[in-house]
Amino acid sequence: DVTERKQMEDSLQESEERFRVLFEHIRDGVFVHPMITPAEPGAFDMVNAAACRTLGYTQEELLRMGPLELDDSESSAIYIPEAMKRLQEDGCVLFEAVQRDSKGNKIPVEVNANKVELAGRPYIVSTVRDITLRKQHEHELLESTQFLKSIYDGVNNSIFVVDVQSDGSYRYKGINRMHEILTGIRSEEITGKSPDQIIDAPFAESIIRRYDACIQSGSSIQYEERLVFNGKETYWETVLTPVRNDAGHIYRIIGTSTDITQRKISEERLTKLSVAVEQSPAVVVITDYMGNIEYVNPKFTQLTGYSVQDAVGKNPNVLQSGLTPREIFDELWDTILSGGVWHGEFYNRKKNGDIYIESAVISPIFNKEGSITNFVAVKEDITETKKLWSELIAAKEKAEESDRLKTAFLANISHEIRTPMNGILGFSELLKEPHLSGEEQAEYIDLIDQSGQRMLHLINELVDISRIEAGETFLQISETSLNKLIHDLYAFFRPEADKKGLLFHCFAGLPDSRSTIDTDSTKLSQILTNLVKNALKFTTEGGVDFGYTLKKEQLEFYINDSGVSIPSEMQEKIFDRFRQADNSLTRHYEGAGLGLSISRAYVEMLGGAIWVEPIESGGNRFMFTIPYKPSGLLDMQQFGPDFQERADCFSSMTILIAEDDEVSSLLLKRSLKGENITILHAHNGEEAVRLVQQNPAIRLVLMDIQMPVMNGFDATREIKALRPGLPVIAQTAFTSKEEKEKAKGAGCDGFITKPVNKIELLCLMESLLNP
Repeated sequence: DVTERKQMEDSLQESEERFRVLFEHIRDGVFVHPMITPAEPGAFDMVNAAACRTLGYTQEELLRMGPLELDDSESSAIYIPEAMKRLQEDGCVLFEAVQRDSKGNKIPVEVNANKVELAGRPYIVSTVRDITLRKQHEHELLESTQFLKSIYDGVNNSIFVVDVQSDGSYRYKGINRMHEILTGIRSEEITGKSPDQIIDAPFAESIIRRYDACIQSGSSIQYEERLVFNGKETYWETVLTPVRNDAGHIYRIIGTSTDITQRKISEERLTKLSVAVEQSPAVVVITDYMGNIEYVNPKFTQLTGYSVQDAVGKNPNVLQSGLTPREIFDELWDTILSGGVWHGEFYNRKKNGDIYIESAVISPIFNKEGSITNFVAVKEDITETKKLWSELIAAKEKAEESDRLKTAFLANISHEIRTPMNGILGFSELLKEPHLSGEEQAEYIDLIDQSGQRMLHLINELVDISRIEAGETFLQISETSLNKLIHDLYAFFRPEADKKGLLFHCFAGLPDSRSTIDTDSTKLSQILTNLVKNALKFTTEGGVDFGYTLKKEQLEFYINDSGVSIPSEMQEKIFDRFRQADNSLTRHYEGAGLGLSISRAYVEMLGGAIWVEPIESGGNRFMFTIPYKPSGLLDMQQFGPDFQERADCFSSMTILIAEDDEVSSLLLKRSLKGENITILHAHNGEEAVRLVQQNPAIRLVLMDIQMPVMNGFDATREIKALRPGLPVIAQTAFTSKEEKEKAKGAGCDGFITKPVNKIELLCLMESLLNP
């Protein structure tokens, strides 16, 4: 009965089939081979499909081969002996090997070999796993790790790693090499320690707060801090970045710090420089290489009127006025493009069109390679400085000229004084000699008289110029007949002209009926006298003529001579004090050089101008103007078109004249006779005060200063105490500034000098009564 055997055979066959299916479907390669000797395996008895796929051999090919034929000969010598030894000792071994496939390619594998007994014989069952992909990953991981480590240790930043403990505390995991270099702390000194174990308490607390902030924010934070390492204060910029695990919890913080001490120092310097430039009293302009403006400071706007928006992007030639020579700009660019510093001046124009002068220093700015990238200009407005400098030079030259003139004047005046004095003293001494004839005595006396007249004229000129310089010369306006004045001067100088053989003429430009004007006749006469006398003195042949014409509202006087023409450069200077056309010691004409200066001062006081111009045929023409003010025109039109209407306030008005001089009082009464004014008269100050008390109708007081019993100053004070609003006009022959100030201090509202001019008086009265 073979039933039982048959069942066993079927069960064995089924078990073998299950084993074969399992064997063929194992993903790793499986090799089974006997162990012939401990050091030498035999040929394969079994190989699965995975082994064939891995190595590229068929099953038949592998069954004809052994392990040593598959192993790479170069590497098998390294690991086979050790692996076989461990297999003999332990019965199993796990190692890595290198096998070659059917094409000879090297394949890294992981071998798990086990020694087993099959049918009483030793066998080796090995599972071989292709680890090519794992090796690639390991290689990549190694490269990545090495790359990160090179960054970790090679960057210029300080890197530190902090582990977050479960209790919320912090422990340092490590620091990179740069952190060690910058701080002087070694990695082993802090690894595993908390901040308060390695840093002073105040700093440790601050650092822990930063770590807490990073954890709370859940993202990177950045901050700056001041730390002390090795006794040196430094500034750091730190970035803390949290690292999360697979569960999303922050378990680590990576910190990156940069030593920004130099940057901080540079920033502070830059800030100081920026503030200095912004607040600089000088203009600062920075341009690019092409000259286009990139920056201007506030002083630029203040000076030029151009705003920052107006200037940036523009060329500085927007400031050019056209007055700076082209050569200046050529020199400027040649200098700065060659790397030099240019100093110079510009005549520029502001936004509103005003011209100004500026001093500039312009220099190039170089980059690290030595190339010019920009230009910087530092400029200053020197308009006023230039003006002041010019004025100082002019003043210096004028002072030097004045000094020379005074020196020449002193020499000249010494000569002018000594010459007539020599004649007076010399001929006086000769008169003492006995036995002089009557003719000799008369001749000597005549010469003494001439010298005396010359001396008197010099003294009068010195007195006049002194009064003019002291401001003590005032106009005495009176009716003056121009025609009579002209003819009197002609008659006076005619003998002198005849004596020199000169032609001499005069010309009156107005008929007698229109030639009477209101002016200072004394000063007008002296002006004409000086000019005619000079013309006759400096003319040796030809002739002299003088006269006047009326042009619009101006009288134009002229004095023509045929003498030596005055050079153009001297035509203005001859009117200066102590100046003559020829100031040399060898000049041929006497005189102190004061006549023309006195004449100009008088002409200007009369409201005119004086000048000299050459005559084409030879000689000079002196000319001056004064206003034409016909005498007797009392309609006041020359004092304003509405004066007559405003002067109606005089009608039926009562005024008080305080004057002890009967002639002066009578003159005032006659002057005001036609104005329908009631006049009261007081002979002294005491009487004037009493009349003011008794007559409230008095509207104005004309107060003489010098009076008996009570003077005008005291009387004015008492009148102002009684009636503060009553106008008081002081009238006096004294014209000094001190006298005017004294009258003003006493309370006088106006001041008029004697002899009183009616027009001036009425204008002053009108201004006080109609303020």
